[in-house]
Formats: sequence, structure tokens, C-alpha cells
Amino acid sequence: MKKLIYKNSKGGYVAISILLILTAVVLGIMVTVAQLGIGEGQVSLALSKGEDTLNFVEGCMEDAMLKARANSAFGDPAGTPVTITRPEGTCLVTVISKTGSSPVIWTVNATTTATKYTRVVRAMFSKSPTGITLTSWKEQ
Repeated sequence: MKKLIYKNSKGGYVAISILLILTAVVLGIMVTVAQLGIGEGQVSLALSKGEDTLNFVEGCMEDAMLKARANSAFGDPAGTPVTITRPEGTCLVTVISKTGSSPVIWTVNATTTATKYTRVVRAMFSKSPTGITLTSWKEQ
């Protein structure tokens, strides 16, 4: 009686082949993910600079509201840009209109050209003898 020993001898080759194929697939996925991550970093850096500019312009608008609260003649005559200097740079604030008697409704734009990103924030607020009330705030 003869024994057939070579019956399962091909099983090792199949296992090694599957292992090599899976390794190649996993390496391909890792390289692709790494390359996508590099491109995403560049996009997020650009977004972060744009967000910094937006934060800067919003700070300028807040300064303009404080100046308008302290001085009713701020931005007169309407349409004349006023330069506001902040530690990060300068911005232009333009009082578009002042309407009403009490409270006076102000429409103001703030923008900057200090960076390559241009952001404009428009706010509407009413000024009364006791303070200011914000009605609208939006980026344009």
C-alpha cells in the first residue's frame, strides 16, 4: 500500500500567494491615503488663512460698533471709509447708512485688503442712548 503524501503540498503556495496579494493591496491603500492627506493639508491651510481673515474683519466690525456707540458722528458723512488699525493690520469700515431718529439704525461694512483673501462683513444695528442692539450680521 502506497501513501499519497503530496496531496496537500500546494496549500502552502496558495497561502503565500494570497498573503503577497493582500500585502500589495494594503500598501496601495496606504500610499493613496497618505497622498490624499498631503493634498488635504494644503486645502486646510488655505481655509485656515481665509478664516483668519474673516476673524480679523469681524474684529474690525466689533471695533466699529464700539466707536459708533461712543461717537454718533462716527463714519460721517455716510459712505466715507474709516481706517481702523488693529494689531493684525488695518481695515476699512464704511457706514453705508444711518436711518431713523431714536434708535438710529446703522448699516456698516468692514473689509480688509491686508491679506490676499478679501472678506466683507455687513452688520446692521440700532443705537439708542442706552447702547446698541445688533440686528443683522453676515459675511458677504
